[in-house]
Amino acid sequence: MKLKKIIYTSILTIIFGISLYISNKVTINDLNPKLLKIMKSTFTKELNQEFNVDILTIYLKTLNTNNHFKISEIDNKVALTIPVSNQKHDEAPLIYIYNTHSNEEYKYLKNDIYNIVPNVKTASYILEDELRKLGFNSIVEPLNTIDLVNQQNLLYKDSYKVSRTLLENQKIANDSLVYFIDLHRDSVDGSITSATINGEKYAKIMFLLGLENENYEENKKVITKLNDYINLNYPGLSRGIYEKKGKGVNGVYNQDFSPYTMLIEVGGVDNTILEVSNSLKVIASSLYNFINETKN
Repeated sequence: MKLKKIIYTSILTIIFGISLYISNKVTINDLNPKLLKIMKSTFTKELNQEFNVDILTIYLKTLNTNNHFKISEIDNKVALTIPVSNQKHDEAPLIYIYNTHSNEEYKYLKNDIYNIVPNVKTASYILEDELRKLGFNSIVEPLNTIDLVNQQNLLYKDSYKVSRTLLENQKIANDSLVYFIDLHRDSVDGSITSATINGEKYAKIMFLLGLENENYEENKKVITKLNDYINLNYPGLSRGIYEKKGKGVNGVYNQDFSPYTMLIEVGGVDNTILEVSNSLKVIASSLYNFINETKN
């Protein structure tokens, strides 16, 4: 009887192990950022090819991340235990790209890239690539802010407290960072967030400015320059600068961290990642123009 139980248990274990290794279609939120980056490297080459990713590989890659933990006090009220990417970038990165609301997704099509649901993290890696083509090194935050919010039993509105900690930690690890871009996706429909310019489809761009940062005028000067460049070269692409303050909104959005901290909404729920990608190229060009103009 005991032998039968052992055999039965062994069979169940083997079946479970095999089931873990069978390829499964996954969403982008299941992927380790490094794995996602590798997949995305063929972004422009295999637009209609479907990909399967096995769960075991994802799990093992996730285990191999080198993170340690750090305690940070936020607003003297909430103590957060935030995992920090334990790596210093040797290429002196200039730009840090992160997502306070890292699970915001774009439109999913059955024949879309890699058969996964693209989100603002995808957009961040695309922007990183576009900036690299222009000669600027960037860091994309590998950690998922919303996962950290949930792990800390915080509210969704506390996402900016978590991303603030990530901002501070990355600046300490990489003192060369100057520009800090928080990429978001709007929740309004495609009639508001879509544009066609010279026959090409784009996801509209909007800059969000928090007026409850006492130095907001410095932030506004920066995003006004970026917005002016977009309006001049891609008329109709920008939705402008949306100023927010008052009850029920954050009002700061971590823009007090630096005059060069900006929140950019790229597209909405009805935009595809290809439309978003076209707009990210414009954002990269705008930053290139602004940074070089500032240097001069």
